[in-house]
Amino acid sequence: MRTATRMGVLVAVLVLVATVSVGVSQERGITDTEIVIGSSQPLSGPAAFWGQGVGGGMDAYLKWINDAGGINGRKIRLVLRDDGYLPTRAVANVRELVERERVFAIVSLIGSANAFAVRDYIIENQVLWMTPTADANMWAGFKNKKYLFVGYPGYVDEGRILTTYAAKNEGVKSVAVFYQNDLYGQKGLLGIKRGIADTKIKLATAVPYEVTDRDLSGQAVKLRQSGADAVMLYATPTQGALIVREMAKIGFSPKLFASFTLADPVMFQLAGDAWNGVILTAYFPVPGTDPKVDAMLDTLLKINPQLRQSPFNALAGVSFLEPFVEAIRRAGPNVTRDSVVRALESMRNWNGEVIRGITFGPDRHQGLNRIYIIKSENRQYKKLTDWIEYPVGF
Repeated sequence: MRTATRMGVLVAVLVLVATVSVGVSQERGITDTEIVIGSSQPLSGPAAFWGQGVGGGMDAYLKWINDAGGINGRKIRLVLRDDGYLPTRAVANVRELVERERVFAIVSLIGSANAFAVRDYIIENQVLWMTPTADANMWAGFKNKKYLFVGYPGYVDEGRILTTYAAKNEGVKSVAVFYQNDLYGQKGLLGIKRGIADTKIKLATAVPYEVTDRDLSGQAVKLRQSGADAVMLYATPTQGALIVREMAKIGFSPKLFASFTLADPVMFQLAGDAWNGVILTAYFPVPGTDPKVDAMLDTLLKINPQLRQSPFNALAGVSFLEPFVEAIRRAGPNVTRDSVVRALESMRNWNGEVIRGITFGPDRHQGLNRIYIIKSENRQYKKLTDWIEYPVGF
């Protein structure tokens, strides 16, 4: 009788252990000691200055977190894959991260076209996705956003704000647009057109390029022939620098405006003095304007001195991670997708070391809805405006 009782107890214990084990194994990317996250970045190709800076910043930031003990006893491990800024490679990378690496979350993933290519797969597989580095406006009206949280500006909103500023504060009467011929550039162009409609200035021309283009002399001539007194740029650092240099070479010197995606000081190296006087936007305090940001940059550079070549992009990488790390902290020892979702949705006007003013909620997964204007002077950036808010779309 005692033997039967013992056997019954043993079976019950084994069933309980098996049940617990199944429960744990179902939460992809979580162990007692580790949280595995992934990202696909352009570590090579025309957008490598973005990917190397952002990916390097993310890696250095997590090393800083992990060296301090991690979050509630767990270290965060980043699995980074190179997509060369190609949507097909981004799709393959994300499938590998989810199915082979079993990541708990995808953080960032650079490129509106790349994000569009992978978004259905990520949503269908219920992968937590923190701040795809893509036009935030693309998520308005998109369903099934339970596990999607965005702390990144919308290019449509940015283009409208930048155009309005150019007309009202810089006296711009006509504008030409140099844009990447994909969702990134097209969304920026759409925002510029909306700003033009609000201000009644003239769209002189819109000149596209492909990410594979290296000779932009023809585009520079078209921009000059438009007679525009301002040119707005939605480009990679490589092509953004090339077009500015080509315009200078043919004696065309319009007022220059650009997306925050070109705010990294690497542009001073790539474009030289032609980058002075450019007016851009920013969505977090740029280095040299905020003590907390400068302290974080110092920390990153101690861990990886090579990030000195691309400090704005490195800090952007931190900004993508900070709300996620804070949510892991708030979730406590029981880290699940749903507990992290609840933690993210509890954030109200939350400030990190880099990112500022993040607000999420059960009915709001667009955490950021403001930017400000800066200007490049003597290879540094000067703040021109306070925060400019735009409507929350989702």
